[in-house]
Order: sequence, then C-alpha cells, then structure tokens
Amino acid sequence: MSDAGLRPAKRGLRALSLPVWILLGAVAGILAGVALGERTSVLQPIGDAYGRMLQMAVYPYLICSLLGSLGRLTPKMAWRLLGSSWHVYLFVWVATLATIWLLAQVIPAPPLPSVLTQAAVHQQTDFLTLLIPANLIDALGQNYVPAVVVFAIFYGVAIQRVESKDALFQVLQVVQTASVTIWTWIVCAAPLGVFALMASAAGSIQPDRLGGVLLYVGLFLIGTIFLSFVVLPMALGALVPFGYREIMKELQPALVLALVTTLSVVALPFIAKATERLTAKAGCPETDECLDIRQANLSLSYVLAQLGNYFIYLLILYGAFAYRVRPSASERLLLPFWTLMSAVGAPTGVVNGVTFLSGWLGLPDDALYLFLETWPITRYGQVGLSVVGMGFVNILIPLIYFGKLKPRPMRALLAGTVSVGLLAILVLGGMSLGPRLLPAAGNPKLAFTLESRLTEGVTAEVRRGPTGGASAAAPRGELTLSAIQSSGVLRVGYNPDVIPFSYWNDRGDLVGFDISYAYELARDLNVKLEFLPFDWRDLSRDLVQGRFDIAMSGIYVTDDRLQTLTVSDSYYQSPMALVVHAERASEFLDRAAINAMPNLRLVVFDDPELVPMVHYQFPRANVRVVENYGDLPAMADQFDAAVWTLQQASAWTAAHPGFTAVRPAALGTPFLFAYLLPPGADSFRQFLNQWLALHAANGFRAAQLDYWIKGKPRAGERRPRWNLFDVLMSEAAR
Repeated sequence: MSDAGLRPAKRGLRALSLPVWILLGAVAGILAGVALGERTSVLQPIGDAYGRMLQMAVYPYLICSLLGSLGRLTPKMAWRLLGSSWHVYLFVWVATLATIWLLAQVIPAPPLPSVLTQAAVHQQTDFLTLLIPANLIDALGQNYVPAVVVFAIFYGVAIQRVESKDALFQVLQVVQTASVTIWTWIVCAAPLGVFALMASAAGSIQPDRLGGVLLYVGLFLIGTIFLSFVVLPMALGALVPFGYREIMKELQPALVLALVTTLSVVALPFIAKATERLTAKAGCPETDECLDIRQANLSLSYVLAQLGNYFIYLLILYGAFAYRVRPSASERLLLPFWTLMSAVGAPTGVVNGVTFLSGWLGLPDDALYLFLETWPITRYGQVGLSVVGMGFVNILIPLIYFGKLKPRPMRALLAGTVSVGLLAILVLGGMSLGPRLLPAAGNPKLAFTLESRLTEGVTAEVRRGPTGGASAAAPRGELTLSAIQSSGVLRVGYNPDVIPFSYWNDRGDLVGFDISYAYELARDLNVKLEFLPFDWRDLSRDLVQGRFDIAMSGIYVTDDRLQTLTVSDSYYQSPMALVVHAERASEFLDRAAINAMPNLRLVVFDDPELVPMVHYQFPRANVRVVENYGDLPAMADQFDAAVWTLQQASAWTAAHPGFTAVRPAALGTPFLFAYLLPPGADSFRQFLNQWLALHAANGFRAAQLDYWIKGKPRAGERRPRWNLFDVLMSEAAR
C-alpha cells in the first residue's frame, strides 16, 4: 500500500478547495462591507496589490506561449493549418463579440458630455503605434497589448524557418511553467485579495451604482451560458458527425474541472483526450502529422480561443455608460478589434487587457477595480465559455484539416433559429428590466442645499415677485457698514437663473455659491436677510437707485460697471465658453476652427460685456442678441453656439441634455466675478474686500468651491453609507 493511501483524509476547513475559499472570501468581504461600511476602504491597498500581482506574469506567458506554439510548426503545416482554421476562429470571434454587442443594447448609450475642454479630450495614440511595435520595451511599458501580440506572432512565424531551436523551446517552456507557477502562488492568496476587494466595494459603492453592477454581472453570466450551452455546441453538432449530447459528454470532464478550479488551463489534457477520441471516430489518420496538428492546435487554442476573455468588451461598454465616457464612431468600430488583440492568452491575462482598453478610451482607473470586484462571480462564466471555445476549435479544425466534416443543413438551420430566437428573447427581456436597474439621473446640482450652519439663526425673506421689483424699504443714501447694522437688514439682489451661483433647487429654495456667501455675511453682521430679484438689464439702475445693498449672482466685472458702480475684489474667475449641440461639441474646441466655419450663428444675451467681446472674438459670425437663455432649447435649430462663461454654461448644460459647454482654446482672459454695490459705497467695499480675504484664508471659500462648483460632498454633512456597526452603536447609545 502506498504512503498516499495511509494518509488520513483532510477534514474540516482543510478539506475545503481553493474555489470554495475564494467564494468564502467574497462572501466575507461583502458581509464586512455591509457591517462596517466605508471603514473597509482601508483594505483597498490589499486589493490593489492583488490586482497588480495578477498582471505580473501576463506578458512573459503570452509571448512565450505564442512563440512556442507557432515556432514548432513547419511553414507548410502552418499554411495548411491556417487555411483550415482561420474561418473557425473568425466564426467564434464574431459569434462572441456579436452576442456581447447585442446584449449590451440593454445598457443605455453613454450620455453626451455636458462639458468639453481640451484637457478633457483624451489623446488617441496612433493606430500603427498600438499595433506594430517599433520598440518592444516601449510597447510593454505603455501596456500596448495588441503590439505585443503582433510581435510574438511575427517572431513565432520567423522561428519556423530556424533550424536549431530545441534549446529555445525548452527556455520558452520553462518561462511558461514559471508563469503558471507564479499564478498558482497568487491564486493561493486570492481569498485574501478577493476579501479586500469585495469588502472595499461593498462598503463604499453607492446605492445608485449597485443596480448597474448587477445588470453588468447578469448580462455577463447570461451571455457566457448562452454561448457555452447553446450556440457553440449546436453549431458544432451541425458540422461534425457527432450530436449535441455526445459533444457535451466529451467536454464534461474538462468543463467540470475548470469550473471547480476556475482555471481553464487544467482542462487542456481532457480537451486533448476528447479531441483524440472524436477525431479517430471521425476517421482522421493516426499519423505523426495528425498528432502534430492536434498539439499545435491545442497550444494555439489556449491563446486564441479563450472566448470568455472577450467579455471584457461588455465591461468596457458598461464602463463607458457608468463613467459617462462616449466613444467616438471610430473608437466604437475599433473596440472589437482591440478587444480581440487584448484578450488573448490565459483568463488571468485579461487584467492587462482591461487596463489597456480603459486607458485607450479614457475610462478612469475604477474600470479595473470594477472588473476585479466582480471577477469572483464572472470568472465562472469566463472560464466555462473558454473551455467550450477551446473544445470547439480543437474538435473542428482537425476535421477540416483532414476533410472529415459532415455538414447537416437541417441541424444548422435549427441551431441558427434557436440561437437567434433565444438571444432576441434575452435582449428584449433585458431592455424591459434595464431601466429599473438604471434610473435616469437628473441635474445633481438641483438637489444641493444650503449648509444648515449658515441658515440656522439667520432670518431671511426671499421675494419671488417680478425681476426688477423694488424693496419696500427706502434707499439708504450712503451705504456704510453702520447703516446696514442700524437697519438690521441686509438687502441682497439676486437673479435665480445663474446655476450654481444663485438658483432654485428642486425643493424650491433659493440656493447657490453666492447665496451661501450672503448668509455668511448676514451672520457676521448680525442682521436679517432680504433677497430681492433683479433683471440683468436693470441691474445697474437698481443699484444706482439703492433698491438693494449688494448684488450677488455670478456677476462679472465690466468696464461700465467699474465706472458707474462700486465693485468688490474678484472672488472667482471663469473663461468664456460656448453652449453647443452635444453631437457637434468637438468641432468647437479651437477658436481658429470656429472662425473658419461658414455662416456661423452665435447667440448672446444682452450684456454690456459679452456682446462686444463676442464681436471681437468671432468677427465673421452672425450674432443674435437675446434677453436671456431661457428659450435656447426651443430655438435650438436657429443657432450654432451660445456664448457664456464656462461655469454658468456648464451648469446650464447639466440641466439640459443634448447640449455641451465647450471651452475653446485661445479665447483670451477669463471673466472676473465680483459683488456689486451702489455708487459711493467705498467704506463698505473696503470692509467687504477684507471680509472676502479672511474667508478665503479660513477655508470658507474652498468649502463653497468644493460643494457648489466641483460637486464634492460636504465633509461635515456627508452621510456615510448605511452599515450595521453604526446602527448598533446608535442603539447602544440610546
């Protein structure tokens, strides 16, 4: 009896397989995220380290695998094998990518950007640079996966013509084995890495993103199952002298073992035996040539037929929607090709492919984390489809090579009908469910509110009458600090159409950057607030007549205002921008290109600063002056662009889908924003300037910029995600 037979069987936790440990790590991470909430973000570095280690051995394995599998063939065998296999690979690639594309129709198209600047346009690398590596080291450093694949293919074909190459193959095999060994070590740490990723994701992901993640994972699993158990085996059964059941029975051991271990490489010996049995049954000759073809085909299939890897195409399509990145037409056309080039090799190698594709499209680094966070679940579909894909090409190509196919048209028609019908049902069902998981998002700034610390204890009256209405109080005469404090009221002129400086939120409250400043000023003066609306055409007249003490609504400095009114120091600046139709936004990124447009139609509201500046910047344009921009959507077909400041334009376009705020290059100096006072209010201006400087130094200005302009949550009022720990602590404190 051997020593192995004398060893006691493992019991308890030691008996659990690695996939079970990985699953337990994922479940434990989710529970930790639910229990501790955002505190689990401290585990993110562990998850990052796990992701980096997965990428470490990708390129050595990929290069050595392609060099070895291609280099072992003779040129004659290679050409004949290419003639027998290219249409097989083309079929499985097209079937996979077409299925993914159709399933992705469930995901809404990424919205057109509401703001576009030169800095926001990701620079596209030249096509040839991505595909042909003039410098392999540079391609590796830039993570140009397609270029690395092309390098390996060219050298693999060249090695076929080298006489003495056995020593090279030994080295390549050693590197491949070492790469698999490294992955084995990393996989041993997978439970910890998955725990950290899932805990960080479950603890920090916002509820509004959860539905989208569930939709992505659902589409991923549905697509891989559909291809694995419907399309590929039924298509194969229509071409070879075996039926669906016999094919799946032969692939069952490989499929089960790969799913248990979540490693497609362990399926290769079983696929090889299944191929040997089926090709012999079909009448293929038992010769050395047949053996060489099967071995070369097996090696190539592990690199080229890992069909589950190509589902990173679905990840990128979902990521474009989730991160609001709209690919151009050329990018959408090239994306399937780059996916094919980026997803070759082992399932673990797709980590590099995700990094390359997301960087190429300008997606944030979070796209890789999304992939890793969902991988414990999607990996099963990925590996299962890869095993069936490798079985498909390993069975079919030798039969084509030796002329042993047996096409059956009725089975082919049945396979096509079932596949198309079932896929249509899946897509239509997903389209009906998708909107429930992906609710439409409105303008987020409409949900913004004033800070409770500012409004507490400050009495404010907001007049909503017609703009230009006068205050009930008589003009003060000379506006001084003591006059305001003696009256006990600070009268603030506002215009409610200047998001994010002064506007109505979705509760109907007057809010904004400048409104926050108004409350803070009233608090420091210990007076009440009275908000009075104004019209832009009457602003100077209202101030001259003393109808309010200060105007605060995203007002910029003009020469006329400097001469006739009292103007505070500037507290903000914004460059000129154009409100354009979103589909044409990229055409307006350069001033010279804009001026070269024939019959350019510009709209500008009646403002003493904007109108002359528009004529100066765009001397050949047909300029139309309007009262305000409230009617822009209704007159969309009557103009090419409307001129405004970038901050005001971007806030307006956020509330009006279909329009984009574009900041063209070389448009000169920015607009300076300031508060306006009546003429002769020099002493109050001195106080106001010092007050603004102090609030810039004490962090108040930075806090308002972060919230109203940049859209960041307030540190003091940000509600952490629900978690069990906080609930229990709250209950214990009662």
